Amino acid sequence: MLGIEQKKGNDESLCGRMIAYARILPNPDNEASGTPFDDMIKNGILTLEGDFRQTLPSKSQRRALSDAMDEKFDHMLEHMESEGIEIPENVDVEKMRERLHELSNMEVIPIPAKIGNFNNEEEILAEDADIYYIGEFIGVGQAHYCLTTLPIYYQARYREQARRKEMDFLNEALAQIETGEFVDTDDLQKDTEELFPDGVTLNTFVGDMSKLLNVRVIPFLLALESNEQYEEQVKRFYKFMKGYPVQADVKLIDLAIRDLRSHNDNAMVRNLLELACKKITAIYNEDPHLADEIGEMIAKIAEDASNENK
Repeated sequence: MLGIEQKKGNDESLCGRMIAYARILPNPDNEASGTPFDDMIKNGILTLEGDFRQTLPSKSQRRALSDAMDEKFDHMLEHMESEGIEIPENVDVEKMRERLHELSNMEVIPIPAKIGNFNNEEEILAEDADIYYIGEFIGVGQAHYCLTTLPIYYQARYREQARRKEMDFLNEALAQIETGEFVDTDDLQKDTEELFPDGVTLNTFVGDMSKLLNVRVIPFLLALESNEQYEEQVKRFYKFMKGYPVQADVKLIDLAIRDLRSHNDNAMVRNLLELACKKITAIYNEDPHLADEIGEMIAKIAEDASNENK
């Protein structure tokens, strides 16, 4: 679309993190544009990255916004009264209040995107993200404009896909409620031959998620003798977790276990594994605030590790 080429990722299943980049051709007059963006171009490449893997605002957050808006509105009315300012007869105060509530509860899409710090295309393509190449530009102005508008569309698509996954998850769960096909943690631990029996998914699980991950999944996968066995069983883990909305957390558990199976007893990897399990448990228990806090901790550890490797 519009000359945009997806270099990495699946457009039908966005991962939530995007990188877009453009090639900046030399100015015909060989002069710099004189904008602050000149210093952000590295080897003729300008990049922008954004991470949109955030939990959607909860009802409690929306309620807090409404309460704050009420407080400010009441303060304004009190100030007008103390100053002897009369409200015009044709103004309906309560309708004004309702309209302010509507505005405060509108779902605003933030754009947490920033200029990327990559030296070449190889570094960009090595990242775990949906990656887009938007083409060549003479000068940085139009390239920067195109780069900063792309995250708006990307995030809208990503959130729409997340909502559809939630709907599919709920529909499947409702169908299974009708059939009564549910399993708990103890049921799954009785089966020692396979990590998860065929047909069992997160939608049919009604037990302790933390116990499932820490007592069943991680020890089971760590104890497998061969890599072939691991590949077979981890597929069952992904299949079980297919209804989970943030697949990057599932992948983080997989990558951490692979690293530990290679006898790399890395404290950072163990910490990431523990945090990933806690985040999945928080989302499963419908605690978005805790999930966001844990997500920030994971991002901070990953960022620190990336800086150390530079």
